[in-house]
Amino acid sequence: MRADAEAPAQAVDVLVAGLGPGGCAAALAARAEGLSTLAVEARGPEATRSQLVLVRPGAQAALRRLGLPDITEGRRTTTIRHVENRLRAALVEAAQASPGFGLCWHTSVAALEPGDGGVRVTLRDEASGACRTVAARHVIDASGGRLEALGRPERARAGPRHLVITAEYAAPPWFEGIVGVRDPVTHELYLLFPTWGRRGVIAYFDSRPGPEADEKALVQRFDALAERLALGAPNQPAWAVDVAQRMLLRPCGDRVVPIGDAVGTVDVLTGAGMSTAIEDGADAAFAIAAAQRDLSAAAELARTRAVSARLFARHRHGARRGRLMLAVRPLIERAWPAAALPAIGRETVGPPPLLWPAVRFVFGRRPQAS
Repeated sequence: MRADAEAPAQAVDVLVAGLGPGGCAAALAARAEGLSTLAVEARGPEATRSQLVLVRPGAQAALRRLGLPDITEGRRTTTIRHVENRLRAALVEAAQASPGFGLCWHTSVAALEPGDGGVRVTLRDEASGACRTVAARHVIDASGGRLEALGRPERARAGPRHLVITAEYAAPPWFEGIVGVRDPVTHELYLLFPTWGRRGVIAYFDSRPGPEADEKALVQRFDALAERLALGAPNQPAWAVDVAQRMLLRPCGDRVVPIGDAVGTVDVLTGAGMSTAIEDGADAAFAIAAAQRDLSAAAELARTRAVSARLFARHRHGARRGRLMLAVRPLIERAWPAAALPAIGRETVGPPPLLWPAVRFVFGRRPQAS
């Protein structure tokens, strides 16, 4: 470690930590502004998350500004895996075409030292354990809160524990559109969505928000439901996540600008997390580019603090909407057909009344069978 710290550090204008949709948008925006950029991701280049997501108009506008076509190919709903893979492909293309754009997979941030003129970042190769140092003028934290372990400000819990389990299956859907069922005793929801082109099924298990949720037991119940419905083995292991809201207590005031979930999470019922992260990433990179064009360090830091405050305000507004959605969850729950979840079959699940008018209103049009 000492030898790495004493070696000359690579210098970049922006280091982007984390390459989910928000981090990808930030890196592409920084590159579009001509900033020397290093983008790092602790995982590999292939996305694996299967959640259904809504690409909101603000996110679509941000992506168009980056020169990307409609990545949902005519629909506003898709999976987060689809969006990440499309954006990461654009990053790979940018890295091949731009000498000032670096892209590193399986690379994590091991230490951060913000200063008046920049941020000293220690990067670790996940395969070899080797570390190196980068001197970044700014860091965009798109890690989803993982840098809290390195001393970054922690997000406080702003809502109850809320476990959601999801997985994607190759079984072709036997249903049209979206179907589901609720358990009137446990107040749990089990929802099924056809994947892109009706090539498979995405299953959601939405537990009742509260401290009593047991992640291991819920995953076992989720797997048992998939077996009863003959969905087969999931494409990736079932993924359980606590989607409770978390929020920074105040905007960051240094050269590390958090975006997306690193600022604050919004409950999954609002469907705004990925779109907000994309908007955050583009906004942060464009603002940082403007800040770095200032002639004084004080003005540069002032602009940096201003964008952090602007993103914080966006997330605080989103957190209020998330709490409202949790408050009306009992009404959403009662819209679905009722059955005891351990005993359901393919004939049990179905759409709630008035579903398709709501789908057309929110998503633009009803999904079509291929």
